Amino acid sequence: MRRVFGIAAAALCALCLSGPEVAGQQGPAVAFQAADAGKFPPGWKAKEDEGRAVYTVRAEAGEAFLHAESARSSHTVGYELTADPAVTPRLRFAWRPLALPPGGDERAKATNDSALAVYVIFEGWGVPPKSIKYVWSTTLAPGTSTESPYSSRAKVAVLRSGPPAAPGAWVEEEVDVAADYRRLFGERGVPRIQGIAVLTDSDNTGSRAAGDYRFFAFGAQSGPWPPVPRAQATRP
Repeated sequence: MRRVFGIAAAALCALCLSGPEVAGQQGPAVAFQAADAGKFPPGWKAKEDEGRAVYTVRAEAGEAFLHAESARSSHTVGYELTADPAVTPRLRFAWRPLALPPGGDERAKATNDSALAVYVIFEGWGVPPKSIKYVWSTTLAPGTSTESPYSSRAKVAVLRSGPPAAPGAWVEEEVDVAADYRRLFGERGVPRIQGIAVLTDSDNTGSRAAGDYRFFAFGAQSGPWPPVPRAQATRP
């Protein structure tokens, strides 16, 4: 992925996001609507117009999600929200890979492509802003921690790797953003969160990558997967 951190981790300041925050049960949440199927998701922003063609809303069995299809390209889309890690430190989301970029390895510029990546972007001084990139990697083992080959201000945490055990099935994740920030950046204080971004890219490997994202929610503590109230689906 070219200029991975310059595009993705700087998503909020570079993309000038203006989407609304949607209140969840415990913290801010973002969902998608079947009525927007075939369109770029409302409330999200792409730095480049080409990125709007990579990400589209789709619906399956009455449930909407964000589909990403990358062909030798790298485009990040972001969504502005406000979350306080001291109050709602956990992020829950669901994803599923459809095509892994062959040889993808997030440690090197030449292979820095991911089928799925979710960024949490923090407030604070410095350019680009600090971020944590949670990835479904082609080759790196789950539990691997590294940093972007483009900037030490972007840390990478590998949650999944390789083909899924059940192709086409959704995989639900829960991460402790506050704990991960302290571990990855070596700082006790955790800045407020100013947004999220997603990236499915394949430019460095010159290949194809595809995957889906469904529902993002910040919460105070671990627990059952939260329901997605239809009335709280994302709207600008």
